[in-house]
Amino acid sequence: MAEHKVRKNNVIYIIPTDELYEKLKNGEAFIDDYGRLMNRKPHRVLKELKHYADNTPKTQQKSSAPAPTPVRKGPSIGDQIKDSVRDNLADAAGEVVGRTVEYGLNKLFYEGLPYVWHNGIVPLYHRAKDALTSKGTKAETVLRQERANTEIKTVKPAANTKMTLEEADAEKRKVLYHWLGMLSSLKKLHDAGEIDIDSTLAQLTDPAMLNRVNGFLSENPNLLEMDKYITLHDLLGRDLYKEGQLIPIEATEIETIAETYGKAEKDSTEDNKDGRK
Repeated sequence: MAEHKVRKNNVIYIIPTDELYEKLKNGEAFIDDYGRLMNRKPHRVLKELKHYADNTPKTQQKSSAPAPTPVRKGPSIGDQIKDSVRDNLADAAGEVVGRTVEYGLNKLFYEGLPYVWHNGIVPLYHRAKDALTSKGTKAETVLRQERANTEIKTVKPAANTKMTLEEADAEKRKVLYHWLGMLSSLKKLHDAGEIDIDSTLAQLTDPAMLNRVNGFLSENPNLLEMDKYITLHDLLGRDLYKEGQLIPIEATEIETIAETYGKAEKDSTEDNKDGRK
């Protein structure tokens, strides 16, 4: 049995056994973003890996010397003659061009621009102002509604009992475990006649309950113990966090789990009927 070192994203992970290394090498397992060796099928945690940063120095490339600046030759006699002719023609045409430009500018400023201003720019300004004012009013209305909804959601009841941070986490954990218990035991309790899937699904997907669950998981990623995290991970079929941020649990995901349970129950009932026949 030997340790193996695997480099991934500038981090070196230590695989403690040959068996686990073979699983990783053969593609039966992979290292997730949390430094865990995960089995692909079934999807479960195989090992929490020790790891450390890869501090291997990078080789610096030598900078190449700048290319020498080519020496420019002075203008030839032919070029000097062409420049002189061009300058003389420009001086001769300068007066004509200047008068033409002056006439055009006078025409533009005293006749063209006033017409464009009064018949184009001013009406366009008023239409744009009315449109922006209307959109601004609608935006302010929407923002006021959003602020009101946010204030309603974030209002907390007056505190009657003082609790430490550890005590508060313990109580929040109880709420999460109660919700997770209903979710993970949905099929078993229904088969035993203890609960009805529809009524329990309404509790699990209640917006206030989901907001509370997502809020607890978001403010403290370590609130769930590892086995509870793995249970919720397997039920949802995905990771709860990405780059340290919670991916909120949606009501549609809970409904998908319930539909899966319902489908399994229907298949089991049909199998029993076929067996009796």
